[in-house]
Amino acid sequence: MKIKYTFIVALVIATIVLVGCGSSEPAAPTPHPGEALVATKCSTCHSIVQVDNAKYSREIWETTVNRMVMAGLQITDEQKAQVIDYLAIRDGE
Repeated sequence: MKIKYTFIVALVIATIVLVGCGSSEPAAPTPHPGEALVATKCSTCHSIVQVDNAKYSREIWETTVNRMVMAGLQITDEQKAQVIDYLAIRDGE
């Protein structure tokens, strides 16, 4: 009888531990690399609220970011592509 009781307690404890190891929430998605660039690069001249409130097509974002580069934004071509991609995806393209 004591062995049965010990076995049942061990089984209950093991079940609790195994259930606690699972996660009911999906893993957070990996942020787009352009998101951090927008936060750091665009916010040097604009409030992030201004950038967040702007909703443009990919074509308009390309024009806008190119205009910012002409105005002195220091950004590599790869970073520029990431910023444009992030903003266009964020805005539904």
